[in-house]
Amino acid sequence: MKKTHLLLFLFLTTPLFLIAQNAADAKQIVASYDLNKIQERQAFFKKKEDAEKQKAIVYARNNNIPVKKINKDGSISELMKITPNGFPIYYATDNTNNANAARSTRANHLNTGGSLGLDLNGQGMTARVWDGGTVRASHNLFSGRVSVIDEPTSTSYVLHSTHVTGTIMASNAAAPTKGMAYQASARTFEWTNDLSEVMDEVQLGMLISNHSYGTPVTNGTTPLPAWFIGAYTPDARDWDEAAYLSPYYLMVASAGNDGEDNNNTNPIAYGYDKLTTNKVCKNNLVVANAEDAVVATNGNLTSVVINSSSSQGPTDDMRIKPDITGNGTGVTSASSQTNTATASLTGTSMASPNVAGTLLLLQQHYKNLTNNFMRAATLKGLACHTADDSGEVGPDPVFGWGLLNAKKAAETITGNGLTSWISEENLAQGQTYSMTVKSDGILPLIASATWTDVPGNPIIDDLTDNDSTPRLVNDLDIRITKDGDTYYPWRLDVDPSSPALRDGDNFVDNVELVKIDNPNAGIYTITVSHKGTLVSGSQNYSLVITGISSTFSLTSTTPDLTICANQNAAYSFNYKQTGSGTTTFSAEGLPAGAVANFNTTSLSANGTVTMTVSGLTNVAPGDYYIGIKGTSATETETRYKTLRIFNSTFQNIALTSPANSQNGLSTTVNLKWDSQTNAENYTVQVSSLYDFSTLDVNTTVTTNEYIATGLNQQTRYYWRVIPSNRCGNATASSATIFSFDTGILACGSASFTATNFSNATIAATADSSASVPVTVTGGYTIGDLNVRLNITHTYVEDMTITLVGPAAIGSPTIILFKEPCGDNDNINCTLDDSGSAPACSGNPSISGSIAPYDSLSSLNTLPANGVWTLNVVDPYNGDGGTINSFIIDICNLVSVNLATPTNTLATVSVYPNPTKGIINVNLPEISGKTILTLHDIQGRAIFTKETTASSEVFDIENLQEGVYLLSIENGGNKTTKKVILNK
Repeated sequence: MKKTHLLLFLFLTTPLFLIAQNAADAKQIVASYDLNKIQERQAFFKKKEDAEKQKAIVYARNNNIPVKKINKDGSISELMKITPNGFPIYYATDNTNNANAARSTRANHLNTGGSLGLDLNGQGMTARVWDGGTVRASHNLFSGRVSVIDEPTSTSYVLHSTHVTGTIMASNAAAPTKGMAYQASARTFEWTNDLSEVMDEVQLGMLISNHSYGTPVTNGTTPLPAWFIGAYTPDARDWDEAAYLSPYYLMVASAGNDGEDNNNTNPIAYGYDKLTTNKVCKNNLVVANAEDAVVATNGNLTSVVINSSSSQGPTDDMRIKPDITGNGTGVTSASSQTNTATASLTGTSMASPNVAGTLLLLQQHYKNLTNNFMRAATLKGLACHTADDSGEVGPDPVFGWGLLNAKKAAETITGNGLTSWISEENLAQGQTYSMTVKSDGILPLIASATWTDVPGNPIIDDLTDNDSTPRLVNDLDIRITKDGDTYYPWRLDVDPSSPALRDGDNFVDNVELVKIDNPNAGIYTITVSHKGTLVSGSQNYSLVITGISSTFSLTSTTPDLTICANQNAAYSFNYKQTGSGTTTFSAEGLPAGAVANFNTTSLSANGTVTMTVSGLTNVAPGDYYIGIKGTSATETETRYKTLRIFNSTFQNIALTSPANSQNGLSTTVNLKWDSQTNAENYTVQVSSLYDFSTLDVNTTVTTNEYIATGLNQQTRYYWRVIPSNRCGNATASSATIFSFDTGILACGSASFTATNFSNATIAATADSSASVPVTVTGGYTIGDLNVRLNITHTYVEDMTITLVGPAAIGSPTIILFKEPCGDNDNINCTLDDSGSAPACSGNPSISGSIAPYDSLSSLNTLPANGVWTLNVVDPYNGDGGTINSFIIDICNLVSVNLATPTNTLATVSVYPNPTKGIINVNLPEISGKTILTLHDIQGRAIFTKETTASSEVFDIENLQEGVYLLSIENGGNKTTKKVILNK
C-alpha cells in the first residue's frame, strides 16, 4: 500500500439530479432501460466504493492524517480512495448573487415574468444534489421542498451543500438569492458512494445530476503525475457507463479551480491540460466558471470574461472540455448557519448548479410542449449548440462551446420545425441519414449531432504522458453540403492555444457541430454517417439545426410506444404553419402489412394530426422506426417515433446448453438458451419427472441463462424455458424439453498440492505479483473444484487473486478474491461456491469456507489434467507477503447410463395451441414408429399418419373451428393432446 503524495479532489460543483416528480414520468423515462443491468452495476460500484473507502481509512490511520476536515472557511475535504500508484484522492469543497448568475445564463428569461412568457420555474421537477455534507433543509428559502436522503437526522449542516442546493432551487422570496428553478424540489445526498447512489436514482427517472467536487492539479506543493491529468481514467469510464445505461441521465460537473495552477509537469501546452478523473468523461457536461456577463435586456450577450481560476482543458485525446460555461463568480445563495443566512461564494462549484438548474427548466419546457423529456444527448447537444461563442472563435478548452444561453435554447425548442430542428434519431450499421433544410441567407446555419457514447478503454497506468489515443467508440460524422461544397465540424487544433479547425473530420468528440457563418440563401443537405463498426449495431443520436426556415412543423406529443400486436399505435403531432397553403400527411417506415390512418389527411391551419398504425398482428416482434411525413407545395418534413411490438404467439425457445440428453453433468448446471425478441421474461423449469408435476427449479429471469444448483447425483432431469411478455405467456405444454443426466461425484481422493514456490513472494512495491503452479493428473473430469490457500500478507485488500486453468481447456480464469476486506492480515481458507463471505476479522482475517468472487462451478465437466496457476497481483505500495500453500481439491465426475423411462410420451409437445391452422408435434424422446391420429370432439378420426421422425407439422386450416384430439402412440405407450383450432 503506497504511502506517498496526496491527490486532492476539489469540490467544484454539486451533484444535481433532475427527475420528474410524477411517477408516470419516471416510468416513461426508464421504459427503455435495462434495469437488471443497472442494478448489477449499482451493486458492483457500491462494492468497489466501499473497498476504496476502507483502504483510504487505513491509509489515513497509518499516515496520521484526518479522514475528513471542515475548515474555518466552511470548506470540506474527505479522503475517499487511494490510486493503485499510491495517491490518496480527496473529495473537497472550495469556497456568484444568484440573480446575476440567472442573467448570465439567461435563466431569468424562462422564469415567470421573463421575456419568453414561459413561466418555467421548475414546477413538478425534482433536483438531485450530491455534496460534502448535510444540507440545511429547514432553511426558509427551501420552503419544505428539500429532502435529506443521506444522514437525515444530522444537524451538522454544511455551507457548501446548502449554497449549491439554493443556487438550483431556492425560492424567489428575495431576488438576489432566487434559484434557477425556484419551485423545484430537491433530494440531497452526502457524496460517499455517489456513483452507486446515482445508479439507484436513475431507476427512479433521474434526468440531471450536479457534481461540485474534483481532483486539483496540486495538493500543497505536490503536483499530480502528468500522465494522470487529462487522462481517461477508470473513474471517467465508470461514469460514462452510468450515462450509457441511462440515456436520459446527464451528469453536470464542475471543471475545477486550477486555472492559475501550472504545476502539470508535462502539459499538452503551457496553461492548459488541468482536468482530472470524471471531468474527462465523454457523456457528461463539464462547466467552466465565468464572471458576471454583460447581457442586454433582450438577452443578447454583450461581453463575458472567464474567471482566471477556472480550469482549462482539453483532454489528452484532444476532446473539447470543458463543454460549456456558467456564472459562478460572487454567487449569493442560502447558507447553513441559520434558516435565514446567506453567503457569497465563487468557483466552478457555483457555476455548475447555475447550469444544472437552468437545464432543468429546459427539460420542463420540452416536456410541456411534447409530453416527453429529452434524452441526455439532446439536452447536452442543445446547450452546446445554442451557447454564445466566447473566447476564441469556435470551441476552445477554456469556455468549451461558450456561455450557456438558456433563452436561445428555449427558443430553439419552441421553434422546432419552423425556425429550428430538434430530433432524436437512430443510425444503423452502414446507414447514412440525410435531410434538406432551407437557409434564408441571414442567420448562420448550424447543425450538430450529439450522442451518448459507449464507455471507452481507460488508462490505468503511467506508461505514457498525454496519451492521445481517441477514447471515442462509435464515431459519427455530420456534414453540410451545397452545390458541391462540403462544410466540416469543429475540432480542436493539436495546439490548444490555437483557434479550432473545421477543415476535416473530428475523430474524438461525441458533440460534432458544423457552422456556416454566412450562408447563401437556398437548400442545404445535412448528412449523418459513421466510420467503422457501431457497437451493438446502431447508435442513437440527437440532431439540432438552427438558422433555417420552414413553412410548417410537426411536433410529437406522444412518447415512443410499446404495444401488443393486437393493439393499435396512435401518435399525435402538433401541426403549425406560417402563411397559407396545405400540407398532406403520409406514413414512412411502416412494417410490411401495417396500415396507417390519419384523423385528417391534410391541414391548412394549425391543428393536431394523429397517425394510427394498425394491422400489426402479422408483424414480427421488434423495434420499428415509424415516421409521419408532411408534404407541402414547397417542402417535406418527416418525424420518426419508435414502435416496439410484442405479440402473444410465441416461438419455442431454442435450448442450447447442456445439449439434449447430455450425460455426466455435475449437480450444478448452467442452463442457456437463445434469447427471443418477443420475450421480456423467461420461466425456467427443471424437474426429475417427465410431466413436470413436481419442480426442482421454477424461476423467472430476464436473461437467457440460469445456474441450477443443488441437483441430485445420478438423476435424469428435464428442463424447459417458457417465454412471456406483457401480451401473454407461452403454454408450458408447447415448450421444447431437453433432458440431461447428472453423474456421480467422487470426492475426497483427488487433491493436488503445489510444490514450486520459486515465484511465491509478493513484493512490497507497487505493481508486484506472484504465481504458484500445481499440476493435476489422473484424467479427472471436474464435478466440483475447491481451492485451499494459505497466504501471508499485511492488508489483504491490496490483492486480487485468480486461478487460471490449463491452456488445453482455454485457460479459464476464475477471480477468487478481488481486493477483499480492508485493514486485515493473512488468508488461510478454502474457496468453495457454497462458502460464506469472509469475516474480515482476526488473524488470519479470511479463514474457513469462503465463497469466491467468481463461481468455480463454471469449471464443471471440464477435464482437469494440466497446469493450474494461482496468480496474485498487488498494485499498491507498502505491503507484501508470501504464498505459503496452494491446494486444488477435485470431485471427479463419473458419467453413468441411466435407464430410459417407460413413459417416453411424457415429453411430447403440440404447438401452437390454440392454432390458426398449423400444428407442430415435437417428439424429443421417441424412437421407432409413432402413430398420430387426429379425432374430432365426437371421437371420429380425421386422419392418421405413421412417422419415425422426431417432429411433424400438420395443416388443419381447412377444418372447422373447434376442439380436436390428437392421439399419439409409440411402442405400447399412448397419450392424447387437446388441439384448439381458432381461425
